[in-house]
Amino acid sequence: MKKTIVKLTALGLSAVLALGGISGAVYAGAVGNNGTSVRLPAAAEKLTASSPAAGPAACRDETVYVMAGADGTVEKVIVSDWLKNPEGLALLEDNAVLSGVENVNGYEAFSPSGTGRVWEANGGDVYSQGTSDRDLPVDVSISYTLDGQPITPEQLAGKSGRVTIRFDYTNRQYETVTINGKTEQICVPFAMMTAVLLDGSRFANVEVDNGRVYSDGDRLAVVGMALPGLRESLGLDEEDLEIPEYVALTADVTNFELETTFTAAVNSIFAGLDTDKLDDAGGLGDSLDELADAMDQLMDGSSQLYDGLGELLEKSGELASGVDQLATGAASLQSGVNELTSGTAQLKDGSAALQAGLDQLTASNDTLTGGAEQVFGTLLSSASQQLAAAGAQVPELTIENYSQVLDGVTASLGESPAARQIAGVKASLDSYNDFYQGLLQYTAGVAQAAAGARDLTGGAESLSQGAGALSDGAAQLTGGLQSLQQNVPALVDGVTKLHDGAGELSDGLDEFNREGIRKIIDAFDGDLDQLAQRLQAVVNAAKDYRSFSGGSEADGQVKFIYRTAAIQMES
Repeated sequence: MKKTIVKLTALGLSAVLALGGISGAVYAGAVGNNGTSVRLPAAAEKLTASSPAAGPAACRDETVYVMAGADGTVEKVIVSDWLKNPEGLALLEDNAVLSGVENVNGYEAFSPSGTGRVWEANGGDVYSQGTSDRDLPVDVSISYTLDGQPITPEQLAGKSGRVTIRFDYTNRQYETVTINGKTEQICVPFAMMTAVLLDGSRFANVEVDNGRVYSDGDRLAVVGMALPGLRESLGLDEEDLEIPEYVALTADVTNFELETTFTAAVNSIFAGLDTDKLDDAGGLGDSLDELADAMDQLMDGSSQLYDGLGELLEKSGELASGVDQLATGAASLQSGVNELTSGTAQLKDGSAALQAGLDQLTASNDTLTGGAEQVFGTLLSSASQQLAAAGAQVPELTIENYSQVLDGVTASLGESPAARQIAGVKASLDSYNDFYQGLLQYTAGVAQAAAGARDLTGGAESLSQGAGALSDGAAQLTGGLQSLQQNVPALVDGVTKLHDGAGELSDGLDEFNREGIRKIIDAFDGDLDQLAQRLQAVVNAAKDYRSFSGGSEADGQVKFIYRTAAIQMES
């Protein structure tokens, strides 16, 4: 059960990486081919007479672009900030520690103030960009092997053979907290998603660790997910639960070349979790302990019942004595069933808490798909601007029509450089569309899992009712055995049949105990309360980490996009 809970949480958390993955494409529209910033056209906001004078932005939406070499070595860090100004302040305070700051979507100017600046916002939002030399919260290291031997990316270009590309993530952002009187380091829970686009004419027989492969016939898209540091933060052993901390792909390659790879890192899914329901974890742990005790007694009772009936059949001369033992076993069975009834009632409450958690995860589906659709719109808008800059007049691009429109423009331009540029824009949109459709499938799967949880809750209710019925039956069995003591001779034939049935019951209970109850108990290992505390600490760490550049806004969010250099053969 513990594995199921954490895996479902991990799955939902990993999916939010989609929001970060999108931003890499957005960045391409705001940065020129040589890495310099490009100002996008926007109308200047006008200051109204009623606008408040000055103050901090209400929220900072921050995207950190990490430009890296093919091995993951960081070469440049660019920070893009959206300072939201819903109160229409004339001046916005910006405490981000950045170098080379400039406005990238408007005409607002700023004045230095301490380590930051004050923007002349004129009542509107501010979109800025700068660079940073701060240490990143998560390091991404990329290694390569050719036919099992390590090789540098430069040496690998143009080679053929069985190639493995591995992305390792090291989470270095943590908080120090106290759990059960012990000082612990809790990592900020970053979910990592790496996307790699492969040329189908060069790559074949692709296998992925902690990810999936998608194909459109000519190209292969590899998408992998990992949660570095989460298992340690939750205090779980690797044998108890496998939470991926790397992504690796292996393929047969001819004349190796690799396009740019993108890795997104976000912590927003944990920051949005409601931890009020974590208090139920203690009650669920108590229920499992009581269930284990009741199960032990029930097993003891069933064994005594079976042994007593066997002796009764083999030694009819000792029938009375055997019936006495049987009656004693039945009394033990009654006691065990009564405790089982109590345990299943609490288990029912625990399953209801699990359903509530899954329902909460399902509630995030609209946010995920809505965010993905919103960024798709941004991509399409960026594409429209690029087309306009190229002199192409096209209708408004939408998710439904962009492919047909761009194909038409490309066809009209023939073999010109502009046609190839537009084809590249369409290829990027197609790649993101593949991801977007996969996200829709994921959210549908989460909703289906929540429906399954509701079925589980119904099953727990049925189990509780069945345990009550079993308790009533055990009481009747005890009464019947008392009558049996008075009427032994007449019941020998019936006892024979009861003996056979008791054997099947004992075997069934043993299997249920080994395959069901014991696996649940072993998974929790009596440590559910501490797990709840650690999960609370993980959520708090996610909520506390709102900015990379040091902005002091009361609200905000940050995502990281790691972009690696392409590996190409020398021309």
